Amino acid sequence: MLKRIISLALALAMSVTAFADELAIKPDAPSRYTVAKGDTLWGIAGRYLSSPWQWPRLWRMNREQVRNPHWIYPGDVLALDYVNGQPRLSLASDAPREVKLSPQARVEELDQAIASIPAEAIEPFMVRPLIVNPEQFALGPKLVAGPDERLSLSPGDRVYASGVNETGSWQAYRLGKALVDPDSQQALGVEAVYGGDLVVDKLRADIQTLRIRSVAGEVLVGDRLVRAPKESFVNYVPHPAEDGMHGKIISSYQGVDGAAQYSTVAVNLGSAAGVEPGMVFGIFKKGGAIEIADAAGKKRQAQLPTEQAGKLFIYRVFDKVSYGLVLDSAGAIYVGDGIAPPDAE
Repeated sequence: MLKRIISLALALAMSVTAFADELAIKPDAPSRYTVAKGDTLWGIAGRYLSSPWQWPRLWRMNREQVRNPHWIYPGDVLALDYVNGQPRLSLASDAPREVKLSPQARVEELDQAIASIPAEAIEPFMVRPLIVNPEQFALGPKLVAGPDERLSLSPGDRVYASGVNETGSWQAYRLGKALVDPDSQQALGVEAVYGGDLVVDKLRADIQTLRIRSVAGEVLVGDRLVRAPKESFVNYVPHPAEDGMHGKIISSYQGVDGAAQYSTVAVNLGSAAGVEPGMVFGIFKKGGAIEIADAAGKKRQAQLPTEQAGKLFIYRVFDKVSYGLVLDSAGAIYVGDGIAPPDAE
């Protein structure tokens, strides 16, 4: 019995130590912090933790709270304390939030919960990257004519489509490059190229009239139309990818060569693999081969170790593909670089 008690005590002590080590509270972490407009969960987490993706542990969140967190708003005061030697962050009960309003300000804007990551970095991509099945895509509504003989269309143009059955906003797409798993060579889908936004003017049984609101690249006669999704900012709490989730970067959005901070990339893992918005992956670069010599001067080939080169925050997920934002990087990130849980060696 005594041996069992001792072993349980040692196990508990080891788990507490491991928990504290994982959190790695920064020595200059503030005991109290007032949330400001423009803050992000990732930025605030970085004030307290060397590993910001451990944010849910610091807040003592369970999995459902990670998916549906209690929001943090500008004006909230965060308090850091310790319970049984373990760090804990919470809203300060003695500091109710204050929202200062100017005559022209709107409450909704000042009182909006802060985003997980910089909203301006992903806003253009929240409703744009689209993975499609080519056969199904070809059956969708289609732009069939413009205002004249032009094939390329401009903002303000009145255009005509077939197959549009709802009023409201639509987006123009055309087929782009196929995404293929680099290891299995399995087709993961086709990335559709976003052209611009349109709004319905008139619905008719045979031909529908729309007006082009904006053009990102170009809108062409022949483009397929997709119902515009509602804009939604990623507000999952940053949390690490689960053990065993390993994949690769398979595309850099819009063909950027050498992605850097705040670039969007696609990876070969999606909802079928358990990936969800808010997951954080480490980006790993395989070391190159070098030639070394032993004490006798005999040369041989050696492989440099794989090194973590950045962090990736997943914000849009499809069945077999996800898009993520490069949050930081030590050098350029390329197609073929690996992804894994951020604490993986």
